[in-house]
Amino acid sequence: MYCYNEACTKDFLDLEKDVTLAKHAGFDLIELRFDCINKYLENHSISDLKSLLDDTKIKPSALNALYIYPEFLSQKDIKEKRDTNIRILNLIDDLYHTVNINKCIVVAPLLDDDSQCKIYDHEKIKSNCVRILKYLAQTMPYIKWIFEPVGLSRSLVQDADFACEIINEVNNGNVGLVLDSYNLYLKERSDCYSFEKINAKQIFAIHLMNGKKVSNTEKITDQRYRTFCTDGDAINLFNFLNALKTINYKGMISTEVFNPKYPKIFTQKQIINRAFEELSSTLINYDKINHYSFF
Repeated sequence: MYCYNEACTKDFLDLEKDVTLAKHAGFDLIELRFDCINKYLENHSISDLKSLLDDTKIKPSALNALYIYPEFLSQKDIKEKRDTNIRILNLIDDLYHTVNINKCIVVAPLLDDDSQCKIYDHEKIKSNCVRILKYLAQTMPYIKWIFEPVGLSRSLVQDADFACEIINEVNNGNVGLVLDSYNLYLKERSDCYSFEKINAKQIFAIHLMNGKKVSNTEKITDQRYRTFCTDGDAINLFNFLNALKTINYKGMISTEVFNPKYPKIFTQKQIINRAFEELSSTLINYDKINHYSFF
């Protein structure tokens, strides 16, 4: 199923229009962002959100996103950060019980600067992530927690294999992975993907988009170079889709673009329409050539 991620239009902070425009564009699912939800809830209730989704007939997919860090909900956690995350978890609980949203993406730890990463070795990173994911799965077993590796140099989990090692250690059917074409490109700036160590059943979400190729000497510290599927030159998306085909992945595919230039030159409607057109055309063309549909 085609899924829209509110990251594409996050600067507008207009959940209601995101929902209605995404459905009108052709999307079946929508990944809602916490910042957009909180803005919506300033003047609406969670029951209003349920009515909006029911009336629009677009289904909510995973919530985006819970950002974890090594001290997350531990004795070393900072009170302000802990209180913020408790509020997020309470919101996740409320959204599940009222709207039946039962998935949430959990982003791998991102540090302020990559120089801080050296104090964490492989086993320490793994044990922290396993502790956090086990806590989430045990505390809220009705939620599917979707762990996301991020290829930025300041990330503690940069590739799919390490992320898979972590969720295998967690060993809970409600903990899986999201594979993001751009995040997995970033580590080596390579579009040579392999997911052969991953069971397709462990993949709960796919994010498909391209990116702008920049000089290897330029340090990429954030997601500003993400682009729509056919608007970038960094990734051969068929390589990513081939890797999914190899493990027989079937399921939702979303598009998630954090490009600060798009809201300055396109309207909210134009961004959402283009997101659908480029995602759908990429998948349709792949099916025509490779005779494989992901839905």
